[in-house]
Amino acid sequence: MDTWLIIAIVVVAIVLLALVAMAARRAKARRELERERLGERAGGHRQEAEVHAGKAEDHEQEAREAAERAERERELSQRHGEKAEDLEKKL
Repeated sequence: MDTWLIIAIVVVAIVLLALVAMAARRAKARRELERERLGERAGGHRQEAEVHAGKAEDHEQEAREAAERAERERELSQRHGEKAEDLEKKL
């Protein structure tokens, strides 16, 4: 009787170990899938961030060009104002 009890305990232990091993493999597979999914999402976010950064750079360039144009227009306006004052003085 003692022998059968030991055999039963060993069989139950082996079955439990097998179940634990299978559960561990499944958990590892789920973690790998989750890591892959998150990696893909992160890649998508990185790509979107790059697009936005490119647009921001374009807007910054446009703003610099507009500021330069505004400065040139200010200078032209000032020169024309000075010429108008000179002409008015001559009259």
